[in-house]
Parts: sequence; structure tokens; C-alpha cells
Amino acid sequence: MMTRRNILKSLGLTALALPSLPLQASEEWSALAPLPDKDDPEYWTKLRKEFMLSNDKVFFNTGTVGVMPRRVVEAVTKHLNYMAKDVADWPYKDDSKERFISGYQDLMFIRTKVGRMINCDPKGIALTDNVTNAMSYIANGVDLKAGDEVITSNQEHPGGRCSWEVREKRDGVVLKQIEIPKPIESADQVLDIVTKSFTSKTKVLMLSHMISGSGAIIPAKEICAAAKAKGIFTVLDGAQTVGNMRVDIRDIGCDAYVGCFHKWIGAPAGTGFMYVDPTKIKDVWTTVASAQWDNHEDDGYRFTQRGTGNFSILFGLDAALDFYFEVGHERWTDRVKFLGDRLRTGLAKNKKVKFFHPADPAMCAGISVYTIEGLTGTQIQDGYWAKGKMRPRSMGDVYGVRHSTHIFNSEAEIDRAIAIVNELASGR
Repeated sequence: MMTRRNILKSLGLTALALPSLPLQASEEWSALAPLPDKDDPEYWTKLRKEFMLSNDKVFFNTGTVGVMPRRVVEAVTKHLNYMAKDVADWPYKDDSKERFISGYQDLMFIRTKVGRMINCDPKGIALTDNVTNAMSYIANGVDLKAGDEVITSNQEHPGGRCSWEVREKRDGVVLKQIEIPKPIESADQVLDIVTKSFTSKTKVLMLSHMISGSGAIIPAKEICAAAKAKGIFTVLDGAQTVGNMRVDIRDIGCDAYVGCFHKWIGAPAGTGFMYVDPTKIKDVWTTVASAQWDNHEDDGYRFTQRGTGNFSILFGLDAALDFYFEVGHERWTDRVKFLGDRLRTGLAKNKKVKFFHPADPAMCAGISVYTIEGLTGTQIQDGYWAKGKMRPRSMGDVYGVRHSTHIFNSEAEIDRAIAIVNELASGR
């Protein structure tokens, strides 16, 4: 039997180092044990045991930060222990897959997995710390002059928008915000708003593939095709997409895509990516320059190499990607959407609930945004915690809460959330 002490030893930790490590009731687990059989009727219940979340709390805020499976924590910890205890074993610059620490490696073994996940050439992929960094690399790297127009929307996250504001202030680029409604009525509505905003001066279009504040999935393929016909460089902010829905870069046809793994993939914080079409990336200037800054044989490498960092988290990312593929690309994203649809269907029966995500189920996945008549987001958030130790995220006085569903959530938790909303709506 694996006791608490055995577990801590297997992670290379002491009881003093991690006194509150949450365990399942049985206090038994094996971090690298096989996952449940895919045909097991108890598959999702058993898979829940791969996560260290306490059983008496429910996490509904993956849109902000995700939850690492045990095997991810183990991978990070194993490398941290190697760095602390056995770093003398490392021959300088001998960056093998098992021991890389110096920042010289192209990390192609991880980039290839990312390329498989989003269906693109891994040489167009650079690993970054997060979406903010990735978007800044693109905004600083594309050639723009005073008067050139960059179109974005009124619903962009600051991490995606602000690097373009810098270009506006520094270089005289014109940043134009288009108004997208909340909630969005239809995909055609968004397509019409975006395409009507194009002018002869438009050089870049930057939009969220899934809008963080509403969970709306925009018609990215159609928008990118319309922009391409006008010679406009397209950048999609995918902070909320990867692991939440299926992303196919070749099908979308965008010029650039940025995303992260610490939300819906369950990787450690500090893991993101930037993709630029290999035919376009050669024209994007390097922002953080190291030895590979002019390497146009592998442009993703020149952006990936940015000096020494916390490479232990990349072992965690590698483990998270393996876990994702072991669960299954379709099974994972289908489960996220199934739970999201279940929540939205249940809440729609209450006339006091107002939605800010699209009414079209095809435009939604694991994020729902809603409020309850007469309550603020903070009141709803606090009501969830008081009644069920559940944690969605408050979106302020107007927009209520953002409620994320993920594979570690259960149907029973969704049903209990619906019941809590009904209680709050009735004043109980």
C-alpha cells in the first residue's frame, strides 16, 4: 500500500516540504498507473483519481488556471530534484531529452506533440511562457509603419490586446476596435461585423478564437479566409481553446495562433506557445535574441531559445501532453463540451438566469457566462461556495460568473451547481 510517506518519497519530498498534499480517501495512488480502460462505464470517475483535487471542493475556474494531474506534478518535481541533487552529472551543453537545463535545445520533442495537437508544422511553433509573451513576440515582430491599421475587438483580453497598443503608441500604428455584442447572436453576425471593418489600410486582424469573457467561439475559418483575400495578416488568441475544444490550424487557415497549456491542458503555469505559418514566420523579427535569433531553417527554434528558464516545468508540459493524448483528443474535448452543454441546458430552465454566452450550442464549449436576476457576480460566487464548496469565477456586477467545466468535473457536480443556482434565484 502506498501511504502518505511513500507518496512523498516517490515525489522526492518530505512531510515538512509538503504537509498538506491532498489525497483520495484511500490514500492510494500510483502516478504512472495505466488509465482506466476506455470502455469502462466508470471511466470518468476513475480518471478523476488522476487529479489531486480535494474531494470536498469543486473547481469551476479552469478559464483562469487549470489543474495539474498527479503525473505532471511528479514530472516537474523529479526534474527539480535532479537539479538540486545531481546537476553535477550533467556535461555542459549535453542537452538530452532527459536532462536539458541550459536553454540551448530546440525542444522539438515537445513542439512535435503540440503540432500534432493543433495540426500544424512544428517548425512554425515556438514555446513561450504564456499567451501574453507570444502575442508580444508577434506584435513586436511584424513590420508595420505609421498609419497601418490593426483591427481587434472590444472583447479582447489585455494579454492579447496591449502589445498592439504599444505598437500604436510607439510607431503610430492605428489600433481599431470593432464592437462585438455580448451575447453573440450567431456566427454570421460576427463574420459580418468583422469583414465590414476591413479597409485598404488594414494590415493585421487580431481576435480571440474563443472569447474569454463569454466563451463564444467565433467563426475563425470564415473570418481568416475573408482576411486572406484582402492580404490581411491574421492572428488568433487561443488562450481558452486548446484542451477546451479541437483546434485545427490547417483547417482554420490563420497566419498566426497563440495559446497556453496551463488552463485546459493541465500543464504548469509558464507554458505557452506561438505558431506562425512557416511561409510567414521568416518575416517576423525576433524580440528576445539568443544564439538562434537568425535561424531560418527552424524559425520556431529562434523564438523558443530565449535564455535560461525554469525547464522543470517543460517536463511537466511534456507529461501533460502525453496525458492528453492518452485520454484521447476527441474524448477529452467531447467531455468538456458535454458537461458545458449539460450545465447550460439545466440553467436555461430557470427564467431568472440570463446568459452572456451564445445561444447556439455550436458556438460554446467548456465556458458558460451567466447571471441571476438581482444578484452580482460576487454574490453568486460566494453563494456557490457557501452552499457547495464550488468555485466558479465572478465576472463583476453585470456579467455574473464565468463557469468552466472540465474532465475532472462530474455530472453530479454539474447537477448540484444547477440546483444551487435555483436556490439562489429563489432567495434561499
